[in-house]
Amino acid sequence: MASFKQLQENENIDNAYTNKAVVYLESEEDLQIIKERWFFDEGKEIEFKSVDSGHGGGCTQVINRVNTERDKGISAFGIVDRDALMRKEKWDLWWEIDDQQFKQAKPFGDYILVLRRWEIENYLLSPEELEIVLSDKEFRPLKNIDLVIQNLLKEAEDLKVLSAAMILSHENGHTFSLGFGLKDTGEALQKEVKNHLSNHIKSKLSLQLTSYIQKIEAFAEGNTKPTRQRWERLNRLLDGKRTLQRLDLFKSRVGERRGDLARHLRINNNIDSELMAYIKEIKQV
Repeated sequence: MASFKQLQENENIDNAYTNKAVVYLESEEDLQIIKERWFFDEGKEIEFKSVDSGHGGGCTQVINRVNTERDKGISAFGIVDRDALMRKEKWDLWWEIDDQQFKQAKPFGDYILVLRRWEIENYLLSPEELEIVLSDKEFRPLKNIDLVIQNLLKEAEDLKVLSAAMILSHENGHTFSLGFGLKDTGEALQKEVKNHLSNHIKSKLSLQLTSYIQKIEAFAEGNTKPTRQRWERLNRLLDGKRTLQRLDLFKSRVGERRGDLARHLRINNNIDSELMAYIKEIKQV
């Protein structure tokens, strides 16, 4: 059986002679969304690949693969989640609200796109597509979209708390499970989060929670009314997987729903314009 190193070398040879651009993604789940649901028509020009070879993927692997292949003259690109900035402790850019300044920063080089939202799951959180999937799951009629947005923004109040806690925890070398605080809301959730931070990390960290919640709220850019614009702006810095989980759409008892959301986004021509532009740019290189 060929060694893992030999398999990598063979893959590099394949990449060099296919006349395709290669776009590396962090995980198999990202591949299922981006390649299989969104950009399957681009197969003649772009080869999407996951860096997860069974030993773990992630942003570091994407960065390394793109740099290695670029050094060999291969047309390689990468897409990483915004949370790569958190993992690499690039905090100034993590908290950057201005999308244009964020785009121009290119912290990992010219050939790696850093998504402006927390992770790929955030790009599934379109109110229309969420409501289609939720109504199918619950076997009920579609709700008015304004009501859907209002409900999402109510959920966002708790998600700001959980996302702020996740950022604080990561900053201090700790994490907590996706199931943490799943059933709690409002003051009860804040109390549970503060107790967790005090008991498992540092007692003073609970005092920073409010500050980090305010930093996330700043991404709404002053939009306080329950509008689509407020949701879209806040969605940049909400933990995407936790959002889907609280909506009972992520690894729920009735099964995985990310694929359904991604498929409906494609059908409704509602894939994020940033990603569409990036793929178009790669095709033109």
